[in-house]
Amino acid sequence: MPLTRQDALRLLRFCLGPDDSGSIEVADDGSALVTIAPAEPSIGVRTFEANTFDAALRMAVDAGMLKAACVEKQILFLEKGASRSVDPLVTVAPRKFRPDLFPKLMAATAGLLHETQNERGMSAIAAGSGGRVFRRELPRQRERMDARRERFLSLWREVADAVGTSLVSRFDRVDACLRNLVAGRAAIDSGKTSPAEVVEAYTRVNAELLGIGDAALVAYASAENRPVALACVVLLYAKEKTGIERARIGAGLAAHAISDDDRRALAALTSARTSYLHVFAATAPRPAEQLLERALASASYAELTRMEELLLAGRETEIDVDARGWFNVVSREMDHLGEIGTAALGFVGDV
Repeated sequence: MPLTRQDALRLLRFCLGPDDSGSIEVADDGSALVTIAPAEPSIGVRTFEANTFDAALRMAVDAGMLKAACVEKQILFLEKGASRSVDPLVTVAPRKFRPDLFPKLMAATAGLLHETQNERGMSAIAAGSGGRVFRRELPRQRERMDARRERFLSLWREVADAVGTSLVSRFDRVDACLRNLVAGRAAIDSGKTSPAEVVEAYTRVNAELLGIGDAALVAYASAENRPVALACVVLLYAKEKTGIERARIGAGLAAHAISDDDRRALAALTSARTSYLHVFAATAPRPAEQLLERALASASYAELTRMEELLLAGRETEIDVDARGWFNVVSREMDHLGEIGTAALGFVGDV
């Protein structure tokens, strides 16, 4: 008999490292979800989904997130001991399908993500410049982010009764991360936070926001709209990779110090962006795909790729913009991606 949620949670806690964390949840469609957040931030949070908790835990083993010996011994121990009262995978009540939820969740997520990305870029450049660049603009950007946050939380209150526990948990995590960001603004203003710490903090929030898009795709995109929904989600990932690039390189330009680590990160980020855009082109409706084609063929995108090539070659002194100019160049392309995403979302349903 498969593990119950309670047994799976007990097993996960036993097998996690001393500083790692994780959760056991049931998705809206009844699937078993095992999420693991290692203490080492570079590894990243992973969620494994399967028909049973046993299978999801074994997927985590295959991914190297848990030790096989620990998981298998605990499964064997629980199978011998015990009691399998009620399996929550069997007792989850089906929810009425809401075709409006995916576009609503995606629109709110994309709107907030756009503002956290802007605040990350400005904050990282401000930190890299010792507070000189974006000193006047940053307070207004924070107001825009706060306003988007309120709209996002308002939607949460509106749909909380209609979504499953998995999405509610994700909303809670996003809210907690946003509170931490707001609390950390004073440290950025006083110069107590490094550019790398700024980028990491905002990127952690954005990873949680992107997780809402992932969950909404699984739970609320109908079969006929699944390819378009996937296109909307992967475009957000492409935009996020570009946003990390904007913040990290912008901070380096502000400090007049682009490191080899920055160059390696830039290579990985541009490669990931290309991969996500390829998936978008393969799944988006033709009108949205044509918008992307025009954006990638534009003079402004060519200018961005020219600067990226100079940075990768270690020739950043040949770039004819400062940190503020870099922010503006990358922002223009991110705005284009946002417009394309809005157009694609229109094919899923009315927002």
